[in-house]
Amino acid sequence: MEEAVKKHMGLKVKIMRERAKLTQEQLAEECGVSWRTISNLERGLVVPDLTMLRSIAQKFSASVDDMLELKSISNKSPARIAKELKLYEEIKALNSKTLDFLLDIIPLFRSYFK
Repeated sequence: MEEAVKKHMGLKVKIMRERAKLTQEQLAEECGVSWRTISNLERGLVVPDLTMLRSIAQKFSASVDDMLELKSISNKSPARIAKELKLYEEIKALNSKTLDFLLDIIPLFRSYFK
């Protein structure tokens, strides 16, 4: 489970950083850590301490709960987690009209691909 948490957290930070068009160096500077720390975090080698986690969450207007999402990763592969996080980030960026359309069309996709 710990490895899954590290991978999940790292992928989430990487996706959020790339979406914000920040380099690892820029994010590191804003969080008061080295770029190597951000690199290690994104690769799932380390888990941030609470201070760093809070800094990263604030930078991306997320909550610490959003960053953790522990219950959703128990038995998922890193590839599956990455896909879900990318989809989540894309959905968050949609305007209301597009989001409503997507919510209407998802049931059609689900019934078609059963």
